[in-house]
Amino acid sequence: MRVLRTLEVHSDHPYLLRLYGVSEAEFDALVNEDLKAEYIDGVVIVHSPASFSHEDRQAFLLTLLRLYVEARGIGRAVGGNALFQAGSRQFAPDIMALSSGAPIVQKKVMGPPLLVVEILSESTRDYDLGEKRAAYREAGVREIWWVDAEARVVMVERQGEGYVPERIHEGWVVSEAVPGFRIRAEWLWQDPLPSVVECWDMIRQTESGG
Repeated sequence: MRVLRTLEVHSDHPYLLRLYGVSEAEFDALVNEDLKAEYIDGVVIVHSPASFSHEDRQAFLLTLLRLYVEARGIGRAVGGNALFQAGSRQFAPDIMALSSGAPIVQKKVMGPPLLVVEILSESTRDYDLGEKRAAYREAGVREIWWVDAEARVVMVERQGEGYVPERIHEGWVVSEAVPGFRIRAEWLWQDPLPSVVECWDMIRQTESGG
């Protein structure tokens, strides 16, 4: 059996690399904490390192979401290269919120998370909004947030609403899958991003007020 052990890509530009005809076992042998990769229908999708602005927004949102789910005893929030598996497909969202009882086998979450957040970038936009979006829906992800900094919009899709996107440019973006969690969309368009501490205080102050 062909086993993929290392992958080296040298490029000055963002990329999305596809490796075809790979078995699930080969993917499991390839993927590690230093490589962001996904597995859809026999194809490995490898992501280039994220830009600074992408990482900054990811860290900002992950911190707020993690604080919230831990404070409310909902579960946990993870990001980066953490994987969840649905059937034979494996995904690495930028951020995901998991229920406290989410089954974890080795390094993967089995089954869809409560909430997935994807921050669109130059190299992943078509992939994220095309085949990955369809795959998330098929997997039964309860809620998806697509953060589009270029268009300054957060698109929210919910399973119970047929995944019809709600486009939010400013004001509160409120989760139903993680009850009570919310952010202000305009926080994400600021440069530099606002203080996480101040935003967390605002979330707590407004949680009960809607």
